[in-house]
Amino acid sequence: MNRKRVLITLAVVSLLIIALAVGAFGFRSANNGPGRIELSATELDLGTVGNSGPVSRVLQIKNAGEGRLEITGVSTSCGCTTAEVASRNLAPGEVTELTVTYDPRVHDGDTGQFVRQVYIRSDDPDTPEASLTMQVTVVED
Repeated sequence: MNRKRVLITLAVVSLLIIALAVGAFGFRSANNGPGRIELSATELDLGTVGNSGPVSRVLQIKNAGEGRLEITGVSTSCGCTTAEVASRNLAPGEVTELTVTYDPRVHDGDTGQFVRQVYIRSDDPDTPEASLTMQVTVVED
């Protein structure tokens, strides 16, 4: 009887140690903290472009955090500007492309300097909405 009690006690203690080890190391290593959005640039100058067609540039979005980052939405300040993200769910350290396009034809041939915004929403608790300011000078083609 005494030997049986010792074996049961050892089994219970062993299971507790295993459970504590999994809890302390397994779950914490999978997600040490939130994802953090980082743009390769927050300002973009497209330079001088003609008014007859669109111009695009590719930037990078990086997850600089310790946990996964989910990009929940992308929008722009004007219909002349579009933005697309290649991947919306980034592992820690992962980088994706943000393609920004300005189409001067939307403004019926208007020329001059234009400033537009691109907004990138994510689950980063410190920066739920990152922004990119884009400027362009449009001339007659």
